[in-house]
Amino acid sequence: VQPGRTEAAMMSTWMAQATVTASLTAFLYQGFTYNAVYLGRVLPALGLDDQVLPRLIVFNIFWGLALWSYLRTSWADPGAVPEEWHDFVRRAGVALPIAPGMKEWQPGKATMCKFCSRPRPERAHHCTICQVCILRLDHHCPWINNCVGFGNHKFFLLTCIYALTACVVGFATAFPQLALVTRKWRSLLHGGQDTTRLQPTDEIAFIVYGAVAIFISMFLTPLLVIQMRLAVMNRTTIEDNYHNMTNPFDQGGAFSNLAQIFGHCGIDWFLPIRPCRPMLDGITFPHTAGGADEHALMQAYPGYGEDVREEQGFDDMKGWSPFLQGEALWRVHYNVAMQTSIDDGAHKPSTLDYMLGCMQLDCEGDAVPRRP
Repeated sequence: VQPGRTEAAMMSTWMAQATVTASLTAFLYQGFTYNAVYLGRVLPALGLDDQVLPRLIVFNIFWGLALWSYLRTSWADPGAVPEEWHDFVRRAGVALPIAPGMKEWQPGKATMCKFCSRPRPERAHHCTICQVCILRLDHHCPWINNCVGFGNHKFFLLTCIYALTACVVGFATAFPQLALVTRKWRSLLHGGQDTTRLQPTDEIAFIVYGAVAIFISMFLTPLLVIQMRLAVMNRTTIEDNYHNMTNPFDQGGAFSNLAQIFGHCGIDWFLPIRPCRPMLDGITFPHTAGGADEHALMQAYPGYGEDVREEQGFDDMKGWSPFLQGEALWRVHYNVAMQTSIDDGAHKPSTLDYMLGCMQLDCEGDAVPRRP
C-alpha cells in the first residue's frame, strides 16, 4: 500500500507543478506578446503609434490585476481551521455538541472530520489533496495548486474576472491587426505578396497570442458564470449538491451574499487584498435555520454579551455579530453557552449527554429519536 501511495503522491505533485507552470506561462506569454510584439512592433509597423499608449494603459491594468490576484490565490492560506478553534473545542469539552459530517446542510453544527478525527466548524470540509480541513471550502483548484476557501475565495473570483477581462480587452483591441496578419498569411499560402513590414516571427507570435486569448476566454467564461452564480446565492461548489433544506446561509440578496466574501463594500472589493472590514470570521455564519441564535439570545438575556466578553476576554476580537465576538460568539452559535453561562441551575453535561448530542444523526443521515 505504501509504495502505491508514494507513487500517487508523486504523480499528484508533478501534475500540480505542470498545471501551475502552464497557467503562469499563459499569463506571462499574453502580457509579453501584447506589450512587446503588438504594441512594440505591430502597431508602429502599421503607422499606428498614437494608439500604443492608451492600449498599453488599459490592457496592463487588467493584466496586472489578474496576475496579482492569481498569485494571491495560489500563495494565500485558503482558510485552514485555525488553532484557536481547536483550543476552543478543548476548553468547551463535552459541552460542545458535535454532529457527524454529512453531505447536507448542517447550519450551526460543529461536525467531526472522519479524516482528521477532529471537530471542525460549520461549512468546513476536508481536502483530500491538501490533507487538511478548510473553512468554507469551495474546491481544490489544480490551476493554482491550492484550495479555494474562506481565506482566498475573494482572490479566486477576482482572478477569473480580471483574467477574462484582460483576454477580452486584449483580443478586442488587437482584432483588426490580427485579421490583417491572418489574411496576409492566407494570401502567402496561395502565392500572394507580403504587403506588411512585419517580421514573420512577430506575426506567428501575434497569431498564437490571439488563439491563446480565445482559448482562455472559452475556459474562463463558464467557470466565472458558475462561480458567480454560487457566490450570489451564498453557496459553495460542494454545497450546491445539498438538497435537505433551503439554503440556510442565503442572506436574501446578491449584494449581501457577496459581502460575506468581499467584506463591507469599499474600494478593497476590487483589489486582491484581505477585506478591510470583513463581515465573518470563517467559524460562524449567520443562518436562517430554526433554533436560537445570537440575536434571539441577546433579546432573551439582556446584557449577556457584555458579561461573556468580559469573562472570556474577547473584547478586542471582531466577528459578524454586532453583539458577540470571538469565542463568546462561538459558544452561543454552537450552543455551548446556553447551559454553562446563562442558566444558573443548569448542570454540566455528562458524558452520556455528550454522546447523545454527537449521535443525533445516524450514519445514513436519518434523525435518531431522543430519549424521553
